[in-house]
Amino acid sequence: MYIINGFLLIISGLAAMGFGLFLFYALLPIFYAMFGIGVGYWFGSLVTGAPEGEMSLIKLLFGLSGGALFAGAAHFIEPFRRILIGIGLGALIGGLIASAIGLTGIVGTIIMIVGAVIGAGITLAAFDKFIVVASAFGGAGLAMDGLHLILRNVDVLDRTDGGMIPILIWVFVGALAMSWQLMNLSKWAKR
Repeated sequence: MYIINGFLLIISGLAAMGFGLFLFYALLPIFYAMFGIGVGYWFGSLVTGAPEGEMSLIKLLFGLSGGALFAGAAHFIEPFRRILIGIGLGALIGGLIASAIGLTGIVGTIIMIVGAVIGAGITLAAFDKFIVVASAFGGAGLAMDGLHLILRNVDVLDRTDGGMIPILIWVFVGALAMSWQLMNLSKWAKR
C-alpha cells in the first residue's frame, strides 16, 4: 500500500506543480479530482491521527472518495467551481501545514477547515494567481509525501519529522513550480 499511495501522490503532485492552472482550464474535473485525492488523503490522516503509512488503506479510500467528490462537484455545481477550488486548495494547504507541524485529530482538522475558508475567500479576489500558488505548493507537498512513502528511510523527504530541511525543500520546489506556472499564466488563463 505504501507504493500505491506513494505513486498516487507523486503523480497528482507533479501534475499540479507543473500544470495546475493549465489543467484547471483544460481538464476541470480531473484537476478537481487530483486535489480531492490530496484533501481526502490528508483528511483521512488527520481524522485517524495515524502516522504516515499506518492505516494506509483507510487513507487511500479517503483520498479516492475525495477525488470522486471533487470531480463530481466540478461537473454538477458549475457556477460555484471557483469557490469550490478555493475550498479544496485551501484545505489541501491547511492539511499540509498541519501534517508538517505534527498536528492531527481535531486541531489538524480545524487547521484544514480554516485553510478551506481562507482559500474560498482568496479565490474571489485573485483566482488565477491563487490557483498557481496553491497548486504549486500543494503539488510539491503531495509529491514529497508520495516519494517519502516509497522511500520511507530517507529522512530528508519526511516533512513531518525531518526537521527544517524537508520543509525548506518543499518551499523551494513549490517556489520553482510557482515560477514556472506564473511564466505561463497569460497562455493558460482564460479571461
